[in-house]
Amino acid sequence: MIAFAQAQAAPGQTLNPAMIEVNGEKIYAAEISMVMQNIAAQMGGRENVQDEQQLVQMATQRVVEQTLLAQEARRTNIQPNELRLAEMMQTLEQQAGGREALESNLAAFGMSYDQLAEFVLEMELSRSLIKDQISPTIQVSDEEVKAFYEENPELFDAEEQVHARHIIFNATLQADAQTVAEARAKAEEARQRALAGEDFAELARELSEGPSAPNGGDLGFFTRGQTAPAFSAAAFALEPGGISPVVRTPFGLHVIKVEEKRPAGRLPLDEVFDHVRNLLVQKKTGENVAKLVASLGEKGTVVNLVDDPAAVNEQPPG
Repeated sequence: MIAFAQAQAAPGQTLNPAMIEVNGEKIYAAEISMVMQNIAAQMGGRENVQDEQQLVQMATQRVVEQTLLAQEARRTNIQPNELRLAEMMQTLEQQAGGREALESNLAAFGMSYDQLAEFVLEMELSRSLIKDQISPTIQVSDEEVKAFYEENPELFDAEEQVHARHIIFNATLQADAQTVAEARAKAEEARQRALAGEDFAELARELSEGPSAPNGGDLGFFTRGQTAPAFSAAAFALEPGGISPVVRTPFGLHVIKVEEKRPAGRLPLDEVFDHVRNLLVQKKTGENVAKLVASLGEKGTVVNLVDDPAAVNEQPPG
């Protein structure tokens, strides 16, 4: 949601200066810096950022857009979701190690708890505006979904997949010989019961020591690269209905049953229909939000308060 990194003010400089003014409402360096951290995290970490100045510009633009949307939400009397606000602030406190630790982190780069709460409120107001005023206007027809599917076949090419269940017994690679032997004995017994005709899903619910046990050991469809190599090799070697020998991976000892195999090829439309519709809804929503932001920006006043926007590149503490 919001991340903190290291911040230091140069001698004679304010740690958290006002950077932008949107219709008289100031945006501060700490707010832009927090958004920079979020964008960098989405890119895989700060070390993957090639152009810091571009990151500053992206974050600044995002905060300006959020401010314009929040102002429009207030103008149209849209109310924030108070429960979401409370949950967001609680999450931030927990991430920081408590309210006191969060306030200490904020103070270290010139921001108060109330300022953070106001920033989170702006986020929620902009989200509420999109939810209440834009999302209800978005319509995607079945014909649009089919057209997108036909025009973008490369997006729906899938590798060979297998649908499998497993029963797992805990014995990591670091486990001692006795633990491994006991787990293997339990796995062999489970395999024999499955081979004798007992329902594999029920056996998984009864015996499996993994998180998929309540779902009958169901792992859904997966490709070769999505599971441990030994697990993939065993699963893809089976035909539907087949049960594997006991397989050891870093996670434990498995007995695998293949339910279905799907060859490489284009995923059928009915399987991706809802996914494509959601993609198109998101695309149209983004386009409509961009139009609204552009309109609000043209009507309003956005003022750069500093000569060097790169000054925001100071990073706040965590």
